Amino acid sequence: MYTSNNINVYHFLLDLKLGLPIAIKSSLGNYILLSSSENITDKSLMLMRHLSESSTSILINNKRMSYISKKNVKGELFSISFSKEISSKFIKDISSSIVNEKDYLKGSVISIENRQEIKNLIQLMKINQIIPSIVFCNMAFNNEAKLNSNIKNYKIKTYENINLLTDIREQNEFTIVSRAYVPISACKETEIISFRSKNDYLEYFAIILKNGNKKKYPLVRIHSQCITGDILDSLKCDCGSQLKKSIEIMSNDGGILLYMPEEGRNIGLLNKLRSYEFQFHGIDTIDANYALGFDADQRRHENACKLLKLLGVGSIKLITNNPKKISQVQKCGIKVIDTVQIKVKVAAEAKRYMETKKIRSGHNL
Repeated sequence: MYTSNNINVYHFLLDLKLGLPIAIKSSLGNYILLSSSENITDKSLMLMRHLSESSTSILINNKRMSYISKKNVKGELFSISFSKEISSKFIKDISSSIVNEKDYLKGSVISIENRQEIKNLIQLMKINQIIPSIVFCNMAFNNEAKLNSNIKNYKIKTYENINLLTDIREQNEFTIVSRAYVPISACKETEIISFRSKNDYLEYFAIILKNGNKKKYPLVRIHSQCITGDILDSLKCDCGSQLKKSIEIMSNDGGILLYMPEEGRNIGLLNKLRSYEFQFHGIDTIDANYALGFDADQRRHENACKLLKLLGVGSIKLITNNPKKISQVQKCGIKVIDTVQIKVKVAAEAKRYMETKKIRSGHNL
């Protein structure tokens, strides 16, 4: 999701997703030529080598470094350099692939990266569901005329205002787009209200059962999108079962179900499927996120609270097993006067996932 209303940030993120080289001006005045590790191509890599005065380096965060080094590391960001030439495939392997016995760091020189503009960039990538890793090099700076000519000739976009990388909107703004009555099998008295964000391209909606939004203390379920669970009835999680159970509970006395576009605890569907591959190789759902460089949970419950306020709701009975969700919702100005635990049957395939939720995430199960 694009979390900024600055058009330069949109362009910046799109270029990263296309694997194009981008030049940003550092606080020292020189240009850093970079590209997204997961999207880099051999063609872009060759161009970067041609324009640079240094070897290309791969940058990963501490979560990814801990995974590939099999050590608990200290430091926020790590720059990895090699004396040999590296391919785009090798860069992708270091930034996002499963590591078994191969030592990807053999022969490398590793240093801590402290430049704030790079830290801002990695954070921007992470919250926009791009693998938080870049390949970068320093552009030759001894001849400014030649530097500018190279940038122009090769049509490299430059970003001189590093503040655009810090222009991350912590608060989203929403408007109601439509309201329509949509009878569903569990409850014919159902209205769906759609919302549009002013700060990202995602679509949000609320399912209102039996005028639940008009109750003094409505039942509310904040449900994160799970395509594999909600649509395919995946046996790996309890998401689909929780969705159906919540609707069943609210079909009796009314309620509000907020359907939030936060797939995979907000790392996105593609990255969630990547994390499933990691889990197949023996690590749990949290460590799988870490192995890709993401946080254990990247959801933003303040968005759900803004939607509730748009619906005129300030106090709720929250359907959840997650104590952290309760505290975050209350922190955002919604009073949680009561909670309703949700219990569902799960398949044997979800046993480890449920244990991880209980032991590592503190869910009441």
